[in-house]
Amino acid sequence: PYHDIGCIETCIKPSTILSKEAKLIFHFKHPSVTSCNLPGECGFILKTVPSEAALWTLRLCTKKEEYNNEQVHFHDEIRAEDMYVYFHELSNGKKLFNFIFPLSWLGGLAADKIQKWESCISIGSNCRFKVIYKFK
Repeated sequence: PYHDIGCIETCIKPSTILSKEAKLIFHFKHPSVTSCNLPGECGFILKTVPSEAALWTLRLCTKKEEYNNEQVHFHDEIRAEDMYVYFHELSNGKKLFNFIFPLSWLGGLAADKIQKWESCISIGSNCRFKVIYKFK
C-alpha cells in the first residue's frame, strides 16, 4: 500500500528550492507508530541541497536537532528509500486538471528541466510538493 502526503506549505515554486537550502515539512504518522507523546505533530522534513552544477538533492532529516523549533518531530520508522517526491498542481478552471511533475529522489534533476515545466503551471494554493510513501 501507498500513502500520499502533501507538504504543509503551498505556493512554493519548485525553482526556489534550487537557489537555496529549503525545508519541506510534512505531517505523517507512520502506521507502526501506535502511541506518541512527543510535542508537535508526527512527520518529517525533507531538506533541499542545491549544488553549483544546477542539480539538487533532497535529504531526509533524521537527527533530533534538525527538528528543534519545528512543528513536527521524527520517528525512526520513516525511511527515505520508501519515498517518491513530486510536485502537484490541481487546476480548477473550466475543467479540472491534475498535473503531476515527478522529481528525483536519488541523484537530482537539472534546473533547466524544472524551469521548463514550471513555466506551464500557475503557482497557487492548489500547488504543493508531495510524497508517495510505500509501506512494506
